[in-house]
Amino acid sequence: MPIAEQAASTSLDLTRVRSQFPSLAQTVNGHPAVFLDGPGGTQVPRRVIDAISDYLAANNANSGGAYQTSRNTDRMIAEAREAMGDFLNCDADEIVIGPNMTTLTYTISRSIGRELGPGDEIVLTLLDHDANFRPWKALGEKGVTIRAAKFNPEECTLDMDDLASKITNRTRLVAVGYASNAVGTINNVAEVVRLAKQVGALSYIDAVHYAPHGPIDIRALDCDFLVCSTYKFFGPHMGVLYGKREHLKRLQPYKVRPLTDNIPNCWEWGTLNHECIAGIKACVDYWEELGRRAKPSVANRRAAILAAHEAIHPHERALMEP
Repeated sequence: MPIAEQAASTSLDLTRVRSQFPSLAQTVNGHPAVFLDGPGGTQVPRRVIDAISDYLAANNANSGGAYQTSRNTDRMIAEAREAMGDFLNCDADEIVIGPNMTTLTYTISRSIGRELGPGDEIVLTLLDHDANFRPWKALGEKGVTIRAAKFNPEECTLDMDDLASKITNRTRLVAVGYASNAVGTINNVAEVVRLAKQVGALSYIDAVHYAPHGPIDIRALDCDFLVCSTYKFFGPHMGVLYGKREHLKRLQPYKVRPLTDNIPNCWEWGTLNHECIAGIKACVDYWEELGRRAKPSVANRRAAILAAHEAIHPHERALMEP
């Protein structure tokens, strides 16, 4: 079936979808606005805007207090973690929330760096965004050897043979992007994780530019860390990091004394951006609604998210291909 016919045969109601996004009603020089700034993120549906506004209007408080607005805040944060757990297919206590992917990566890299020194090696790629390169490269200050895998310039794909050759028994971590923000190449991250495990190294996956376009299954991928940004898939400008529970418990975070030692909170510096966390929950709610409309028979939120991806994918392909 041609791509255009596939798109038409899905139950993705484009008119209704567009109506959910207030920004799409804008005009520029008398013409409907078209948003093509992928690195700048996506526009957001009304429910995300309302969730942020409603939190500020009724529940603006710090967490951990013995009063109603604080209890509401605690519940909202817990619900956001559960929602992102379903989005990535992991447990809620493995979800760390932060201001953006870059900050979260620096946070984790500083703690992993506590355990590294001369003789240890980190493997990066030249196809990655600088946010998944510079934080790790900075560990060279401790004497860690940094190796960077090349990419094939003709087709902008990661040179997997070069990557494999750079992973040795001295490799402690391999950091790679799920999809390139510059050219859109989707990397074989499952193979990267396998190569890292083969030598006992950690795997760190930057999924910022993949998460809007394909489902992520942490349990199947079995990586050690994965980071994404909710503003790339209809949410606020926030970052979310998955960390395997054993690592979040074992590694020592840099933090102030009042911050709890319990995971995942011990990895979240200072007071969180509560109103935007409310937007994260609403963002996943939007994915769930989209999936349930496309496939009413789904049994749970995770299944609805997968159904949403199935409905969106043919439409995206139709936009890209003649």
